[in-house]
Amino acid sequence: MIKILKLSCLAVFGLVAVLPASRATTIFPLTQDACTGTCGVSPFGTISLVQTTSTLVTVTETLAANELFAGSGAGDALEFNVVGPITIDGITPGFAIGPAPDSASAFGAFLESVTCTACKGGQVGNPAGPLTFTVTSATGVTISNFIVNDGGFFFAADIVGNNGNTGNVAANDPSVISSAPEPVSLCLVGAGLIGLGLLRRRRTA
Repeated sequence: MIKILKLSCLAVFGLVAVLPASRATTIFPLTQDACTGTCGVSPFGTISLVQTTSTLVTVTETLAANELFAGSGAGDALEFNVVGPITIDGITPGFAIGPAPDSASAFGAFLESVTCTACKGGQVGNPAGPLTFTVTSATGVTISNFIVNDGGFFFAADIVGNNGNTGNVAANDPSVISSAPEPVSLCLVGAGLIGLGLLRRRRTA
């Protein structure tokens, strides 16, 4: 039986070797509202951080239904803080690296920003996204390097709410943290399944 378990682990580790690297994901809902007259009912969207490699995090901002990015006010498409020197790349067309640092009105200042170059005020022709880009660092960047600003906010965004009002919304707390299964866990699960299969085969025989 021990020999079977060892073979099971080897088989599962072999499978893990050809699978993509583990991808941790953290979701930040945009729930804080500083729009003039409010932007409607929150959440106004989400910010997804995916640990794509040890030196790269993929950022995706997805707005809620019937909401758009705005081109007016104090905010930008997205403002955030990251520890250490970083490089922003792979930005969705219609967006570009913005001022650094930058202010998001009621939500305070942030070290980094991405602006909507295709936006004009709060017009209905503004893009709805999603906005995607990567954050890299030669020394490595992880999701934990994304930190709150002095006001306690992780992200801020200038949007057109589904009620037509414009202004800044923000995220101050992550809601979901998940990751791919670890190899050891996969090994135990695989060994268990193979063991059950062999047991059933012996009983049938």
